[in-house]
Amino acid sequence: MKNVASAWVLPDPAETKATRADSEVRIIEFLLFAVIPLRTVEAAGLPINELAALGVVALAALRPALGHRIPLLRVWALCAAVLVLLLFSGVANDVDWTRRVGHVAVWCGLIWMCATGRVSLRSAALGLGTGLVAVTGLYYLGIGGDTYPGRLTGYLGDPNAGAFFLVVLGALVVGFADERRRVRLLLAAPLIAGLVLTYSRTGLLALTFALAWWLVGRRMGALGGAALVAALVWVVGNIPEDLLLFGPFSDRSGSDDLRDRIVAREQSLLEQAPWFGNGPGTAKVALGEQQLFFHNSYLAVRQEGGWPLLVLLLALMAIAFMALSSRSRAGDV
Repeated sequence: MKNVASAWVLPDPAETKATRADSEVRIIEFLLFAVIPLRTVEAAGLPINELAALGVVALAALRPALGHRIPLLRVWALCAAVLVLLLFSGVANDVDWTRRVGHVAVWCGLIWMCATGRVSLRSAALGLGTGLVAVTGLYYLGIGGDTYPGRLTGYLGDPNAGAFFLVVLGALVVGFADERRRVRLLLAAPLIAGLVLTYSRTGLLALTFALAWWLVGRRMGALGGAALVAALVWVVGNIPEDLLLFGPFSDRSGSDDLRDRIVAREQSLLEQAPWFGNGPGTAKVALGEQQLFFHNSYLAVRQEGGWPLLVLLLALMAIAFMALSSRSRAGDV
């Protein structure tokens, strides 16, 4: 039976305001989010995309909260714990922690502003989509740099980091920019094309998982979806070596050897780390005269804040998964 509007069943004013805000396109938010894909651009020695995120936080802080999209108390407590742990690790290890902790604080602030309805999700998604398409197009116009010839980089800086941006931010673009399926497919097409052009195995695998979730996982309920995620995690750790060097990836043996050397050095550093890690900003290894970032992001988290930091971040991911799973099953995301 169809639900009929009734004088006794009134819409929640806060929910109505939040829904209206999400349908708006706010030009300042749009422009700030469009800057976020510019990973390699700096202003006054600071990443311009981080300054843009800080701008969104400052702007949104002036607005009232319009809704709660996730369990706020738990998210607030976990974000606060992440910052406290990183600060403690930095001081205890006597390392320069200001840049890294400031970086994490900005993104925690952005999470909070989005979670409390202070940011228009449509403005954010359209801005991110515009930025991602722009950096892809600019690369093929020879603008933004070419750090890995033959693979999409440009202002994204690195093919694997670029693939991460295209997959994760691209999912937000497709999910929140427009409700119409035709428009979502039109938005997804250039983002997927850019992802393919990075030739990032990790990125392409992430895209495959995202499609598996969209086709099957979101219809399985929270427990079924969690089981699917666990199965996909197992797949990542058990991919045959032959598949890793298949077709266009057949010339990656040299980079794979370098990755193995980096990971071995990562493990060595972690063996010497205290329970709270070696401090924020220390997820780097020295190979000869080169300083290289950790290849494994989970090990990088442990390097900076030990097992406690990894547990906190995984808890945040789990909360986001549970909070979004019901909307995902309804076809919203």
